[in-house]
Amino acid sequence: MRKFTVPVVRAVDEAKPGKGLIHLSDTDPCVVLGEGTNFLSQFSPKTQVMLPRNLNFAVAEVVEVISETELRIKKEFGGENGKGTARFREAVKESEGGGVAYKALPFVDQQEMYGHVYQRLKEGGCIGIFPEGAPRGSSFNSTADRS
Repeated sequence: MRKFTVPVVRAVDEAKPGKGLIHLSDTDPCVVLGEGTNFLSQFSPKTQVMLPRNLNFAVAEVVEVISETELRIKKEFGGENGKGTARFREAVKESEGGGVAYKALPFVDQQEMYGHVYQRLKEGGCIGIFPEGAPRGSSFNSTADRS
């Protein structure tokens, strides 16, 4: 049995702390506003904004960077039900600085990884998927196995 390692990069592994604090526009839950932020250098379309632990690490994709202090996200934090938006607004109200900390996640193009997976399957192999890395207590790497 031959083992092939398939490289997998997760955006969260490359997250960078954001500068300043963020909050949502009062009129549009898909507009993120910043205080002391550098959105033009931290974000571009397809990158993501990640909120802190107390907001369940909610993530939203950036569709437009308007200025150093304003950007537009694809969907509300936490989905269309508005619960994530309500929690975000409440956390901002409770904060002393008028906003919350955040992280900037890069866009990760997974086409190369999928290419490796399709190739292994095409060759008659199988793959093992471990979403958070290798199984605990195992020396097994995330690999594509071929008998």
